Amino acid sequence: MRVRVFPKKIFLKVLILATLIAFTSQEALTQELASIKTSDFPTKPDYIHKNVKLNIKLTYNNYEFSKNSIGQGVRHKRVKRWLNGKPAMVNIIVVNPDVENLIIKPSYGSYKLNSVRRVKDLVTIEKAIAGINASYFKPDTGVPLGASIINGEVLTGPIYQRVVFGVTEDNKFKMEKLDVSGEIKIGNDISLPLFNINQPVFSQTGFTVYTDRWGGKTPRTSKYYCHIVVQDSKIQYIKQSSVPVPQGGYVIVGPRSKIPKNIQQYDSVNYTVKLNPDDWNNVKYAVGGGPYLVKEGKIFIDRQHFSQGFLWMKAPRTAIGYTKSGSLVLVTVDGRQEGTSGASLPELAKLMQELGAFNAMNLDGGSSTQMVYKGKVVNTPTTRGGNRVTNALVIIPQT
Repeated sequence: MRVRVFPKKIFLKVLILATLIAFTSQEALTQELASIKTSDFPTKPDYIHKNVKLNIKLTYNNYEFSKNSIGQGVRHKRVKRWLNGKPAMVNIIVVNPDVENLIIKPSYGSYKLNSVRRVKDLVTIEKAIAGINASYFKPDTGVPLGASIINGEVLTGPIYQRVVFGVTEDNKFKMEKLDVSGEIKIGNDISLPLFNINQPVFSQTGFTVYTDRWGGKTPRTSKYYCHIVVQDSKIQYIKQSSVPVPQGGYVIVGPRSKIPKNIQQYDSVNYTVKLNPDDWNNVKYAVGGGPYLVKEGKIFIDRQHFSQGFLWMKAPRTAIGYTKSGSLVLVTVDGRQEGTSGASLPELAKLMQELGAFNAMNLDGGSSTQMVYKGKVVNTPTTRGGNRVTNALVIIPQT
């Protein structure tokens, strides 16, 4: 067996870099990522026209996207990239909402948020041109993790102030870290702080609202929390354990110690949900993910309660971004299989920046990574046909 001996200088460099990665601050991490050069991501031909180069420039006159398109607003390309010396199959969809009338929105495929389906099924239900998997979710329950807005209604609130992708009424794109607040009013005199909506997270001071879109029952909690059942805008009963969510009603879950003793059955109840920054309260569609990949044209990865391993390991990835001129960029990178090793988040961030993204963020990946175009799954998921997921971001022709 041959043993390769590294020169002392190289060994010291590797040791120093490993130490920096382990203890780097957010600022240091961002600076290190920004130093990655385009040459670190060389390309090799992969069954394409001999006159086409794989150094993609993100424009709609680009020949790369001209052969595989529906109308003029949605284009798809599959390419092979080499990320730090390892191959990766990359699928790219570019959407120009100014060229074609399109609806760009998250889809759950049903009224309940805990229903899971393959991306292809969600695309079929919506009669969409294309779609990718979107939100993180709890595999045991299927409920999404992070913000979701459909038709201006906040279905689920953000968690950990993670980044959110949004679409305005006039099909303009936004990307920002969000927080949520609100007020729960009971009777004429009681006001409770709203902590979140339809998320499996709790507060020692605030209250989470679970609507009938959440699923069958509220999450289980300790005996120190109360579940207040509301139907027809009136309190029906209060329990200290999981309860069914009534159809057309909702349940308020929060710390028992913060509930006033004078609350009674049939007290009137209403609540408000407010997103911060304030202009997100006028967004029509939104879906959460994280972390950031590109922010205002620069590589930027904020941890947002993600582990170091999650950031740096090569894995199947899904990402979304948009250019300064308003074109949407959807990307999947296949991994965990022969011939395609996936991407780390720094590699994915550099790829999105290469594709012209002014802002970009990571979405759920791994076995969830799926892209559908023209009724077909165009990437190669880790399981045949793709895993069932909580939702998808779909592109629908507007009639």
